Amino acid sequence: MAQPYYDDREQTAVKHEILGRYLSAFVPIVGDWAADIAYVDCLAGPWESVDPTLADTSFGRAIGVLRSTRKVLNGRGKFPTMRCLFVEKNPVSFDKLKRYCDGVTDIEVRAENWDLTEHVQDVVAFAKERPNSFRFFFIDPNGWEPLQIALITPILSLDPNEVLINLMTSWITRFLSDESKQFGRLLGADWRKLLDLRGEQQEDELVRLYANAVRKAGRFKYVCTLPVLKPDQDAFHYYMIYATRHIRGVEEFKATEKHVIPFMHETRAKAQERRRLVQSGQRSLLEPAALYRERRFTRHQLKNLDVAKHELRDKLEASSQVLYDDARATVLQYSAVTEADFQEWLREWKTAGLLEITNQRPGQKLAQKGQGQHLRWKRKR
Repeated sequence: MAQPYYDDREQTAVKHEILGRYLSAFVPIVGDWAADIAYVDCLAGPWESVDPTLADTSFGRAIGVLRSTRKVLNGRGKFPTMRCLFVEKNPVSFDKLKRYCDGVTDIEVRAENWDLTEHVQDVVAFAKERPNSFRFFFIDPNGWEPLQIALITPILSLDPNEVLINLMTSWITRFLSDESKQFGRLLGADWRKLLDLRGEQQEDELVRLYANAVRKAGRFKYVCTLPVLKPDQDAFHYYMIYATRHIRGVEEFKATEKHVIPFMHETRAKAQERRRLVQSGQRSLLEPAALYRERRFTRHQLKNLDVAKHELRDKLEASSQVLYDDARATVLQYSAVTEADFQEWLREWKTAGLLEITNQRPGQKLAQKGQGQHLRWKRKR
């Protein structure tokens, strides 16, 4: 449940919930083998923080998670070093950031008053300081310029690493026709085709272009996207772009998504109730969830279910066989598409006599990951 510090900025509560939930899973996994865990917040702020302890900031949330997960790892006999780099160019915000960091004594924390666009190589140097290190980068700008692919490619291409990016789609689509913005540096050479699209179709294609650019620049095997709704409008404010090279990362991000989607709807329902109270002066007898309204995310989910199912079927029909693990990974990269959806499609096609699964054990109804099993489409085009 969102804290009162997030009133009127519920989208930030959702963003921080994504970050916190994923890090809570990520750190214990990589801490089992990595000697060092480096967390880098490339545009740390703080911005619009209300909590005097700065717990309602991305860096405050990250420090809290690192502390709790370190205890988990220590309980397993694992003692990786943990270090953070927090970058902020605004001098007023940096002063608050620096005071916060000076008060952190149990984790190695470094704050730098840098403009990311001028200090990418310094960020990379920090990330590479120690051997056997796993790096996690959080890139959350106010605009779009720090997200230029050529600019952040040195960060994306580090290996091993993972990255979580906030792509401010609501801002980008509003200024897309402004030639002075030079969106080609963000979206690549094909960006102009977005000008021929409108509304949700334009937004979807914009996200696809950027996600593919991140995938290519960082040689990531998997890229997931998760939209975050505006608290006061039935529209997306931004998309969180997550990139990884390992299917385990996808699985943990999907677990985060499973938690965050209901959390987002709950926080928006409470925000809607709060605004009704302000406008009418009367509290409803019904629970906020009973009066909650949204359509945009539902349309997004239904579209993704349809697109993911058709992509999977096309992939199966075009190949002699597809490794089950690869088919599963293809589907799970779509936001709001679940493992249960994937399994249901396989059952549907198998029951219809369209699909067979190789190397099944006696009594096994469906394929399982990591077993070298393949999906084979029985009727070709």
